[in-house]
Amino acid sequence: MFRIPLSLPNINVFTFGESSLYGYDSLNHCLIVYSLNDLNNLHENRPDRFHLSSSPSTAIEKLILNPNETILALISDNTVYFVYLPQLINSPSKGSRLCPLNVLPSNPCELIDFLWLSPHHFVLVNCYPSSSECHLYRIRLSRSSHIEFIQTYSVGNEGKSRKNETPTKNISLRQPANIVKLDLAKRKQDQFTYLLLFALKDNGDIYLLEFEQNQFFQNENSICGEFHGPLRILPPTYDNYGSNYSHSNFLCLSCSEKVLILLTRNICQINQCVLLNPSNDEFCLFTIDSIHLPKTDQMNLTIKSMIRNPLNSNVYYVCDSSSNVYSIEISWINEIQEKQISATKIQYLCKSNHSIEQIGLVQTTNKGQWLTILTKTSQNQEKELILLRPNSSLNSSTNEMKCDSLIEPLRNDQSNANHSEFVERIHSILHRNLTLPHVTLSSSSSSQTNLSNGDFQNNLLKFLQFFSEEYLDKQEKVQIELQNKQRYLNDFQQLQIIAKQELDEKFQQLQSSIKSFNEQYHQEYFRRQELSSHLDDLLSIVEQNTPVVSNAEILMHQQLERYRIQIDSLQKKLALLKDFIPKNLREEKIDQSSMENIQIFLQYFKTHIDQMKQQINEINHNN
Repeated sequence: MFRIPLSLPNINVFTFGESSLYGYDSLNHCLIVYSLNDLNNLHENRPDRFHLSSSPSTAIEKLILNPNETILALISDNTVYFVYLPQLINSPSKGSRLCPLNVLPSNPCELIDFLWLSPHHFVLVNCYPSSSECHLYRIRLSRSSHIEFIQTYSVGNEGKSRKNETPTKNISLRQPANIVKLDLAKRKQDQFTYLLLFALKDNGDIYLLEFEQNQFFQNENSICGEFHGPLRILPPTYDNYGSNYSHSNFLCLSCSEKVLILLTRNICQINQCVLLNPSNDEFCLFTIDSIHLPKTDQMNLTIKSMIRNPLNSNVYYVCDSSSNVYSIEISWINEIQEKQISATKIQYLCKSNHSIEQIGLVQTTNKGQWLTILTKTSQNQEKELILLRPNSSLNSSTNEMKCDSLIEPLRNDQSNANHSEFVERIHSILHRNLTLPHVTLSSSSSSQTNLSNGDFQNNLLKFLQFFSEEYLDKQEKVQIELQNKQRYLNDFQQLQIIAKQELDEKFQQLQSSIKSFNEQYHQEYFRRQELSSHLDDLLSIVEQNTPVVSNAEILMHQQLERYRIQIDSLQKKLALLKDFIPKNLREEKIDQSSMENIQIFLQYFKTHIDQMKQQINEINHNN
């Protein structure tokens, strides 16, 4: 167990990542990131500060990380802020960084719940326009980081899912119930991964929306469907598994092909249900076990929070209102078909003297998985971080998953890296400070040596003490070291299995994306080929309808141009001559014979010009 005091006076909102603690500083409007990778240097580590590009205008009440820890959602009363985290969170350089911040358009009504579906998709529930509707959004990673609305789903109403449609008014005598909680589960079927979105209403009804995971990466607009429900709970009980709906809560566990629902309706009762799908459009819950926490029956306490174990899907952790922490392992999930259902294992882990603000699971590089508890005193508001080693069962059902050849080399490389250090530590523990005395007694001396009972008893006690200190205690320490090493290797193996499953899912998504892109490419290629052939046909038609001019016609057009130029020049000269003759007649007397000669000369040129015009008109008319 590790106890780490935290000096964070202005931070009251926290969340846990895979190996970090995130907090929001309300005074300085920045994020505090506390790395938990190296447990040996936790007291020396200083947190990173991530300053935001803009300050939130409303008080932050909750922090929620997306699955790959690239975007942190800051939840306020009526809006959501998104902080885009740097990729290298665990870099050795400490200091301040600037993170861009984007905000969802604010709504005057209250925000009920927020849930990440994928690294870039999320759903939320608002009081307006209806608290029985889930709104699906997507964050498009670009320079502007645009938040795009995709679709609205109606939960428990007769209206189906709609896209940017005006709501219809329905008259009903029954008051509609409001959504109070959303949760997500996954199940695999026929090499496909399905996402199951559950919605819990304040009257205790549970609704379900199922869709295929690859739809997020192909076309979000094709995500169709509607919520099924309310889901029936079998076998039925007289009070429907608890009538106090004010304490209703639930948690979803994804166990390969089976989905578990942990439903709490009474104060201290947890109903463990399995999701059944008897037909394509029908779902129901079958209650296998109902458990009561040991400490809650006497003090009438409530269940404060429940978290799942990412390394072992059959284990979850519960915290009650009196700061008691439990570990619950469901061992009957793989025994349902065999009809040999064993009891649920409940382990009481610890009790804190102070109020528990947050619990989570972190993964360190050298010690494996740890259960992390954040406490706060009621008087001084001092915060403390408690790290517990959860007793992970080495014979759990998750270990039945076979490791492929891709996993074993990674595990061997990790174990070989620490092999020499681990072996040296074992040798140092087994090293004896004393050696056994070698006493050689001859036959004569042994016959003469007589030990009293007191000396024999003292020698026996010394031998037992020596044997206990030099052998038994060290063997026990070695056994503890081996158990810790085995537990670490088991956690590391589970991490590698989960990483391989995620890589397989991403590979399938990439394959489907490549297939769709290839189809689009072929369609576009054929479309362009058709356009090219159609364009060639049009060009051939244009060429056929366009007349071809010969060289003689070109020379004729050039000669006509020269004729036009000459005619224009002659017309100008004729106009000048006409203007010149009347003036000279007024001033001088000209012989009648000379005047006649001039008229004959002008008439000759006029007839010549008229002949040229007639020839030009005939040529134009023939063309």
